[in-house]
Amino acid sequence: MLLRPPIRRALFSCLFFCATLALAQPSRTDTPSFKARTELINVPVIVTDKSGAHVHGLTKEDFQLLEDGKEVPLAVFEEIVNSHSPTQDLNNQSAQFTNVRSDDASTQQLTLIVLDLINTDPEDQIYTRNQLRQFLTDPANAGQPISIFAASRTGVKLLHHFSMDSKTLIAVLEDTDRAHPPVAEDPSWAYLPDDKDRPSQILRSMGEAQVDSEQVATSFDRRTAITLTLQALQQIGQACAGLPGRKNLVWASAGFPFVINETSMVLREGGGQSDTPANMLPLYQQTWRVLSQAQVAVYPVDVRGLTDMPGPSTDPVKKGLLDPYAHAQWLHTGNIGTLETFAHATAGRAYYNQSNLKVALQQAADDGSSYYLLAFYGDHNDTKPGWRKLEVKVKREGAQVLARTGYLLTAPSTHEHDDARDQVQMALNSPLDYTSIRISGKWQEVQSTTEKGKKKLIFVLTMPPNFADVDQNHQNHFQVDFWVRAWDKKGAIAGNVTQSMEGNFTEESLRRFQSNGTDYRGALSLKPGEYKVRFVVRDRLSGRMGSVATPVNVER
Repeated sequence: MLLRPPIRRALFSCLFFCATLALAQPSRTDTPSFKARTELINVPVIVTDKSGAHVHGLTKEDFQLLEDGKEVPLAVFEEIVNSHSPTQDLNNQSAQFTNVRSDDASTQQLTLIVLDLINTDPEDQIYTRNQLRQFLTDPANAGQPISIFAASRTGVKLLHHFSMDSKTLIAVLEDTDRAHPPVAEDPSWAYLPDDKDRPSQILRSMGEAQVDSEQVATSFDRRTAITLTLQALQQIGQACAGLPGRKNLVWASAGFPFVINETSMVLREGGGQSDTPANMLPLYQQTWRVLSQAQVAVYPVDVRGLTDMPGPSTDPVKKGLLDPYAHAQWLHTGNIGTLETFAHATAGRAYYNQSNLKVALQQAADDGSSYYLLAFYGDHNDTKPGWRKLEVKVKREGAQVLARTGYLLTAPSTHEHDDARDQVQMALNSPLDYTSIRISGKWQEVQSTTEKGKKKLIFVLTMPPNFADVDQNHQNHFQVDFWVRAWDKKGAIAGNVTQSMEGNFTEESLRRFQSNGTDYRGALSLKPGEYKVRFVVRDRLSGRMGSVATPVNVER
């Protein structure tokens, strides 16, 4: 096995001792050749009749799946009917920790509710809570596992994990503080005299500078809000990626005003001249990929309901600057366009120009009660990054199909210094456990160390068989990163560990990797005290990550 020197070895010693990886050898010319592994693309499909009732009993031959207009063979076909059994955490022993959920999650109907406190006014937040309270108290909606998240400018927060206890969920809503209102999107204006005299020209120049600076500030704040929103959705997608099956995410929000081209799935320019959404495209693409891989269907709800538009401006404004009426129209259209595109691309439904969050929740629950799972392998020769359009056809008269409109193909992250490092940092700092890679761990023992006042805590992480991608076109190459971070009670970083492992499997070690679990043993040196420790495992070839946090108390 070829081991690249670690990026940083502070407070760290490790042994990658799984027998599988111990058999990995340096690259050789006689290494066996294998067919390249390609990504399995899952496409959950809901089929209803004209009355909206689910259609059951369809066969594989009733479906046709098209990628960019060409039919692709189905590698997986299954009809899934969900139950209402709750998701339970595995019982952890005191020295053990895991991000793994119970194995029966594949038969569950899971609904996630995201309270968007970043883009929503306080009065609309109150409306959202009232609507949720009404939904939860309705006996007809009992028995549905629901998880509630809040996204604010301080980050995303899990308010309550999946539960069918309506009283507990309502209590969580009551205890959630309202966020501050978003920055007003009122358009900039200034008195711009038309006179030709010198004082008027000076006033006009000052007014134009005021308008420009205000637009730059508003544009920056708008991009900040969108970045925080996308990061929150991305973290929530990562947190539920390990739960099998289709998940329904009801996004209670006022939306954000960037328009997305539904053909190429890239951001279009819009709004003030200072808006440059192109620099946000990598974050947008990563968010989109996470949602797709996690099989998350987004149900955006514009909680503003019917909004009033201001009248046309009567004030002199800078030439080319939108007046309040045109500006409000642009914001409203941009918000609705974004909500619609999120829904269409993830097989959800968008709700706007109405005041009924309960309808969206009921529809999401009904959609999730049953669906057909279609899957196909992507063409390993098609490596150009970009959006791939999907279309599902059903050979049944009157059938209505709800499926995502495509998926994003991205290049694998193979470099140390790329945006993937930012993704790892977000995983380390996120309060949510990522589940794309399943992790079970335990503290094994405490040893003495030469570092004054510190003790060495030995830990072992266990990953399931085949947890990382292997590039079989390049001599069974693999790249895996391990990160560990410890915080003290004041939130200061007390330990930070990074280890990268890279190598080439022999034929025998590849078979072992694909059939056996993999262990990673390491150590963390800490002073006596109470800490929170988060572990992150990242497969660099696929971009998948798993993370788990656990408290630890180092005794004197």
